[in-house]
Amino acid sequence: MRSTHQSTFKSVVFGFVLLAAGQTVIAAIMVSRNIPDIDSEFRAKAVATVSTIALSGAFLGWYITCRTQKLASCQPALGVAGALVANLIRLIVPLLALAFLQTSAAEAHLGGTLQKFVRENLVASYLVLLLLDILLHIGGYGKGVRSIEHHTSEKAQTQNNSSI
Repeated sequence: MRSTHQSTFKSVVFGFVLLAAGQTVIAAIMVSRNIPDIDSEFRAKAVATVSTIALSGAFLGWYITCRTQKLASCQPALGVAGALVANLIRLIVPLLALAFLQTSAAEAHLGGTLQKFVRENLVASYLVLLLLDILLHIGGYGKGVRSIEHHTSEKAQTQNNSSI
């Protein structure tokens, strides 16, 4: 049980580091863009805000994925529900930010050029983080899944030990 917990912890940390590195790269690219109508200070603040929004959804989604995937072999419905919740969180956080950017209050506060830059930054950040999340899944990180045979033999062994 302890090795499964350590495996989950390592997967969570590795995913967090990879997602943060990807967001750092996209943030550096977005800050370095030369947009004449936007001051570099506003550009940096906008990128920092968008990075926080995008990373919070990606981090929470990855954490939920890692926590629920280890249960998928013995409780498949919980594994599927966890994956759906992780995807919903990963998607809903940037979508709520984009919905706010469509309001007249955001347009009045940000202005047209800065609002467009924030939207572009949010979409680029989401897509990069989604790509990294897919690569993490392809690489097999976050699983920590025990096979059904192992689970049933472990259960039988526990029962035999308790009857002795």
